[in-house]
Amino acid sequence: MTTCLALEFSSERRSAAVARDGLLLSEAWVQGGTSTSAPGLIAEALSKAGVQPADVTRLVVGLGPGSYTGIRRAIATFHGWHLALGTPVARVGSMDLLASLAHDAGHRDCLLASDAQRGEWACGEMRDGRVAGPLRLLGREQVIEEIARGRRVVTPDRGLEGAVLMYPTAALAATLGHAIETVRPQLLEPVYLREAAFQKAPPARHHAQS
Repeated sequence: MTTCLALEFSSERRSAAVARDGLLLSEAWVQGGTSTSAPGLIAEALSKAGVQPADVTRLVVGLGPGSYTGIRRAIATFHGWHLALGTPVARVGSMDLLASLAHDAGHRDCLLASDAQRGEWACGEMRDGRVAGPLRLLGREQVIEEIARGRRVVTPDRGLEGAVLMYPTAALAATLGHAIETVRPQLLEPVYLREAAFQKAPPARHHAQS
């Protein structure tokens, strides 16, 4: 028997959920919770499910793309849980969750889009409930043009007029968790489509002694 606790913090709707062998037991979520307490949502989900922390046998976290800060918060929470209790950790792409939910809602062969900031959107093609091919960055105007041409766009972010608003959920992550391979916690990293750029600090100035 596998009891999964999942966190999905990649969008403005942040959630925690508990499932046992693919059957959802509970979900707790908050809308617009950019400063949401992960422990608070976890406590609510566990309480609703009647599950104790020691009963959780697998942790599942959504890795985005999406809110970098939110995803890092979820990862850090489960890092701490793993260190305390040794519970195995699994990962799932938030856009994979969105693809499955969009398919179940009757949307077919659409474009999935998540706000990547800086005027760009992380996009993926959805085919038969799955993300088909690699994710890519598109400019906002490109995504708007897709909508204008009649393309169905599904997104967890507001601001794209004509797009379908849907959110990846911890509920789905938890129900899938028993079938997802676990990984070392060190491998949990947000899905981030830009290369990290670091600016080298200038050398320290040495002031002449008077």
